[in-house]
Amino acid sequence: MVGTKLELLRLEISKYIGLPYHTNVPKIDSPQASLVGKGSAKEIALKTIEFANNENIKLIDLNPQQIYNFQKKHKLGIDCSGLACHLLNFYFNLSLNVRHTSAAMLTSKPLSQKISLSEAKTGDLIRQKSGHHVLFIVEKNDNQITYVDSSVKGRGVRYGHFDITDKNFKYDGIFRLTQ
Repeated sequence: MVGTKLELLRLEISKYIGLPYHTNVPKIDSPQASLVGKGSAKEIALKTIEFANNENIKLIDLNPQQIYNFQKKHKLGIDCSGLACHLLNFYFNLSLNVRHTSAAMLTSKPLSQKISLSEAKTGDLIRQKSGHHVLFIVEKNDNQITYVDSSVKGRGVRYGHFDITDKNFKYDGIFRLTQ
């Protein structure tokens, strides 16, 4: 498949858009990443199919909202740091351990260093809520930043936008991986 790195990233992100938010609280003792908010889009899709087959449900007959509800019911989804790790691994060809990396870890030394908002670019991270939430920067055009994240408030994985001059946009810093 031929495409720019950004086009390939957007294609990868499209696999996650619409997945529910799910985190591993309370902790589930499961080796399956799809059940603790850290699974890849493929792992979550395969687990969704497995659960549907076990219940004789034809996913093809469900609309996107029904699939979303089915995944929520079965505690399938992804949290913000799981999403960011998968996208960082994809975009930079890394091998961060998704199961053992939190939003705070992704936006702290030694994994990353703080940069200025004006330096932000694709693959950088926006730290929010004192390291309890992270946004993945997809693109920066002039003062506009497009990001992707997974949150309860956003009802799962979605794109977001903000203007860097917007004083109402709350964040604790912009971070770039050092590796």
